[in-house]
Amino acid sequence: MSASDLYRDLVLEHNRSPRGFGSLPTRTHAAEGDNPLCGDHLRIELAVDAAGRVRDFAFSGQSCAITTATASLLGERVRGLDAAAIAELEARFARLVRGECAADPALDGLNALAELRAYPARRKCALLPWATLAAALRGTPHATTEANA
Repeated sequence: MSASDLYRDLVLEHNRSPRGFGSLPTRTHAAEGDNPLCGDHLRIELAVDAAGRVRDFAFSGQSCAITTATASLLGERVRGLDAAAIAELEARFARLVRGECAADPALDGLNALAELRAYPARRKCALLPWATLAAALRGTPHATTEANA
């Protein structure tokens, strides 16, 4: 299977059946993320334990397949991690989608989104869930990845 086939299949699968879609009955952190120029909007809710590790993750909203798939994959990947580990993964992911590095084992299934290196205008879609997660962890209520927002 080619990298572009893996990307397409993974994005479609996580868009059709996103993991962690919904809300958390008990949350400690939350933030809204939107890219108004393309219409993506999502909310990320977290349950963070006393040690600062993400115990649970949920997201909701209306967004494109790339944003939805990234949020779904992100939720699977960040459980058990603290803010510093998540920031490191976010930096690795940003390098991956910009084409600055090859697949990174630490990113697991998120590596399939490396195909976005060929679509610079769509990178902001994949980065929105990361920015929203970071905002939630900082206690900031809003995030965007659009330069003009």
